[in-house]
Amino acid sequence: MMNTALQAIATKALPALSGEQVTYNAAKNVFLSQGYTSAAGNMYYKAIRLSNRLVVYYDLGQGYIHTFLNGIKLFAFDGTKATLIAQRNWGGCDYRIFSEQFAKEQSILMLKSFMAGQLKAQGVHVSEQELLNFSRAAIEERQHKQLA
Repeated sequence: MMNTALQAIATKALPALSGEQVTYNAAKNVFLSQGYTSAAGNMYYKAIRLSNRLVVYYDLGQGYIHTFLNGIKLFAFDGTKATLIAQRNWGGCDYRIFSEQFAKEQSILMLKSFMAGQLKAQGVHVSEQELLNFSRAAIEERQHKQLA
């Protein structure tokens, strides 16, 4: 059972989702942004997964052989607009070949960090395990099918 203080903070920090229009790929349960092709021939686009309170953007690059994870952005909605709550980028020597598991775990850790800050600001203490469990459930709620 979820801690009621954590639920109250989550409800306030991650309000209900408003609609956005993007292309939906039902086979992979993902929304895709319109991409662009670089001069080198690589395709760049966003894969977007969402729940009723949270949107996760994967910034992806499709190279000749691999799909690369260039970054992750987590957004919450205030009912009318998206609010960036966490972001992580990779590039240069720190590039990541896309892995659904790695992207998911990074998203969980990013949400956990954001929620820890919200709880601290409210003076509420929740165990690390409970915070991790909440973050995992919130991320897994929007990930029913995998990209790769």
